[in-house]
Order: sequence, then C-alpha cells, then structure tokens
Amino acid sequence: MTDLPAVFPSYDPAKRHVLAVDGGGVRGIVALQFLVAFEERSGRKACEAFDLFAGTSTGGIIAALLAFSRMSAADILDLYVRMVGRVFEPSFSSSRWGRLISRRMYRREDAVAILDERFGDLKLRDLGTRPGRRQGIMLTTHDLVKNEELFLSSYPFRSGHENIALDWRVRDAVAATAFSAPWYFGPWNGRYIDGGTTVFNTPARQAAFEALDYCADPAFEPGQTVVWSFGTGSFPSTFASGDADGWWPWNWAQRLLNDVQGDAEADQLFGCRRLALKGDIEFHRFDVEISAESAERLGIPASDVPDLPIALDRADAAEFLTELGRRAAAAWA
Repeated sequence: MTDLPAVFPSYDPAKRHVLAVDGGGVRGIVALQFLVAFEERSGRKACEAFDLFAGTSTGGIIAALLAFSRMSAADILDLYVRMVGRVFEPSFSSSRWGRLISRRMYRREDAVAILDERFGDLKLRDLGTRPGRRQGIMLTTHDLVKNEELFLSSYPFRSGHENIALDWRVRDAVAATAFSAPWYFGPWNGRYIDGGTTVFNTPARQAAFEALDYCADPAFEPGQTVVWSFGTGSFPSTFASGDADGWWPWNWAQRLLNDVQGDAEADQLFGCRRLALKGDIEFHRFDVEISAESAERLGIPASDVPDLPIALDRADAAEFLTELGRRAAAAWA
C-alpha cells in the first residue's frame, strides 16, 4: 500500500486546513472512504473541518458537494455509488467498437441534472458571502481557447486583481472540471475540458499555492496551514521490456497520458513535501495501491477483485472500490 499513515494525524482546530482531492472517475469512491474515516476519527464533518476545498475532475465534484451542499462524506459516498451507474451507463458508444466511431462515449444530461438539483443557480462567489466561517473552493479545468489551465475559485485575491471566476455558476464549474473529458463527454461550453487531462489531476501543491499566495479571505499563513491530500488509488507498473514493440498509436497515446499524469502527481506531492520541510505547511497524503497484492493484504478475496487496472468509467467496480477504500482507511488505526 502507498501513502497511508500508520496513525491518523491529529486535527488542530487552531490552524487553517486545506482539502485537495485527486481526479480518478469512479475511483473517487476510494477518496470518499478516506473522508468517511477522516470524519470518524476527527469527530468533525469534512464540510466544516476545511477552510479551502480543492479538487480536480471527480475530486472537484466531491469538493463542491462538501463546500456548497454541506453533505457528510458518507452521504456523498452513497450518492456517488448511485450516480456512477447513471453517468456511465453502457451503450453502443461506450462499447469496444462504438469507441472507434463515436466522438463521445457517454451522455452527460443525467450528470448535469444532478448538478442542477444540488447547486441550482448558486455561484462560486456565494461561498464567500455565506454567514459564519469563511471558506473557499478551487477547481481545475483547461481552457482550449486560451490554451491554459484555469483555476476556478471563490475568493478575492491578495493581489487585488479581479477574480473572473466569481460569477461562474457552481454547476458550470463542476461540469468544466468533471464532465468534460474529451473522449467521454466532450468539452463543456465548447472550450473547457476535464481538469484530469492536465498536470493538475493531483491538485495538492496548487491548492497550497492558492492558500498561501492567492486567497485573501479566508487568510492562510505559513506555518499555520495544513494540506490534506486524498488520492483515488494508484496502479503498479506492469510494463516489461519489449512490451511496446508492437504498440499502435492509440496505445502510445494512453501510455503518454498516464506518464504525464504520473509524473505530474509525483511533482505535486514532492512540491508539498518541500513546502512541509520548509515549515510553510503541514502535509498529509492518503492513497492506496490498487492491485491484487494490495487487496490480498487487506483481506479482500481474490474472487472479488475485478480486472485491473480499473478505467475511469468502470461502474461495475464500485463495490470493490468501496471495500478497498474502507479497509485501507481502517489501517490508519
């Protein structure tokens, strides 16, 4: 197993806390099991424990539900398990042959309907004007028109520069980060694609930068900021010398995407650990390896392990991911 603490880190209410949740499609279930365990061990609902919620793709959905819907992690997990079957409903377009001739594998109407139900006409700026404790949110997406990463946030900047994302509707921000993968749903509003396609699929370091360098309200200070980074499960390499000799272009495309994301994740985590060494932040990372060996160590029968690796749209793997995340989180003890 990887990046799981032997002991649950203590929660210091005197400090500011940042939550950063990775992308990973249906594997967001794993991160949610970690959050369920966080709530049980800290004695606090995640929606009340964090001052800044950051997320990419499926992590962006989780961040928004915590920040705006004020749901418990357990309630979001229940919603997720029900939602993935609707969002990733199999069809000819998502079949082996359909993927070769279809521009998009899935319809996102059901997903957008869920977003409308949960967020209505709320805007990102509304999080900063809510009475009581100040909180912020940051979601990642990629703007094809400007050819740049876009960080959709809810707070005023320390620089005094205008935050152009404040008037984004929450449902549009979530759709831009999570329901816009080019080969799954197509771009949102014709220009924004899933944040998981960028180097910010793991948004931990960017979340730390946003807190310390950009967010004016709530205010974060070096040495008084804790970043909690929740992964969605990683896969060990199965590559052997010579495997790529017979690859086709699409094999290389998938490999290169995986390599970019893997290298970017390592860079994001290394950056956070460097900030922790400097004393700017306290950093906690939670993730688990998804493999037959890891499942065996956690006591999951081999017959319950689906074919690996698990693609982003494998709704049929939801039960396994739920159990894997639950047992991994229990190892915090």
